[in-house]
Parts: sequence; structure tokens; C-alpha cells
Amino acid sequence: MSTRAVRKEEEENLLRRADDLCRQNNLRLTPIRERVYRELVQSGGPVGAYDLVDRLSSDKKRLAPVTIYRALDFLRDAGLVHRLATQNSYVVSHGQPDVNAMKIMFVDSKTGETIEVHSTEVAEAVRKAAEQAGFKSVSPFMEVEGELNRQS
Repeated sequence: MSTRAVRKEEEENLLRRADDLCRQNNLRLTPIRERVYRELVQSGGPVGAYDLVDRLSSDKKRLAPVTIYRALDFLRDAGLVHRLATQNSYVVSHGQPDVNAMKIMFVDSKTGETIEVHSTEVAEAVRKAAEQAGFKSVSPFMEVEGELNRQS
């Protein structure tokens, strides 16, 4: 199977997962929300909100940034995308971690490329540190900025 065929299959799986998740949780995946999600899926990496405005607007009608931000808020709250603070952008979520795991997004500061990892060890360490600080974490998500180690 070619890389393009695998990518298309992965895109379709992510879109199907979004549709299923919304149905299961009685959420409406409106046409604009679906367009925003599809654009993020097809981009294959982080995209800023204003880039989405440009990509999804037509010559005749420019979408309002607030429309895109509302769609992104919905998608983030539904667990379908993540906001990357280091890049001021959004990236597709590749699934929810196990109950005892934490989602970690490694972000290459030069290229913006992301790698998503789920870790129970990190989740436990964060839980213990939060407990010692008298803090309760409500979002099991961590973003780490650095450089991908590229092996030749």
C-alpha cells in the first residue's frame, strides 16, 4: 500500500472516529466544525486559527475568526483536537489515553512537527507532584517543546 493510500485511510479513520464520538456523546458535528476538523486532519500537523480562516474562506466570503475559534473550542472540548500553546496552533488528537495515562505532545520547535505519546508513568509522577503541591489536575495533557532527534 502506498504512503498516500495509508494517509488517506488514516484520514478517513479520524473523520469516522470524530463522527462516532459526537454521536455517542450527543454532540452536533455541524458543517463548519466538520470542515475545520477535516482541514486539521488533512494538514497532518499544527495549524493556527487564522491559517484556518484563510484556508476555509472563499474569494466571495471570508469566514469570521470567531467562527473558527468556536469550532476549535467545540473540537477541543470534544477531545478531537489539542491546542498547542507553544505554537499557538491546533493539532488533531489521535485518541484518548487509558484512564491512568497522560497524553504528551512532543513539539519540534523548528518544524512544528508533533508526536503524541500516552504514558501512565508520567501521569503518576504528575499526580504525585500535584498532590504534594495541594493541586488537582483537571486536564491530563502535557506539551513538551524541543527538537526531534533525527537518526540518519
